[in-house]
Amino acid sequence: MSSGLTSVTSGLTIVSAMVTPAILILASGNLVASTLTRIARVVDRARVLIDLMNQSAAANDRAAVAHHQAALHVFVRRSVLLERALSGFYMAIGLFVLSSLSVILEVLRPEFSRIVTTGLVVLGALVLLYGAINVFLETRLATGLLRQEIALAEASVEKMSP
Repeated sequence: MSSGLTSVTSGLTIVSAMVTPAILILASGNLVASTLTRIARVVDRARVLIDLMNQSAAANDRAAVAHHQAALHVFVRRSVLLERALSGFYMAIGLFVLSSLSVILEVLRPEFSRIVTTGLVVLGALVLLYGAINVFLETRLATGLLRQEIALAEASVEKMSP
């Protein structure tokens, strides 16, 4: 009876040790999804700006062309930050999967060190943090550009007022 109880306890230990990486994988997956949405918005908005810039160039409106070029440079920076974030989130998922697998190795091969599993989880968390910092920086760029666009629109309306 104790042999059966030991194997159940051992199985529960394995499963419970794998839960933390699984939760982190799920969280990372959600960050991937939201980052992909942000990338799609950046791409769509950049394409609109390119069209507007081409129209402004055809109308020989140098001020509008300069404004659209400046905005496009911000979109390039945003896309780079989002690409870094997405890479970090994918890397974190891989590290968390590896840490889940290393839990099994710890049970099957007792000489396999728990330090490896812990190190993989910690490294995954650091890479996840790297991705989150990049999304934070991209968000600051996005809101800064929005504030500039609002100020420009308000200035245009004020010029029209008698």
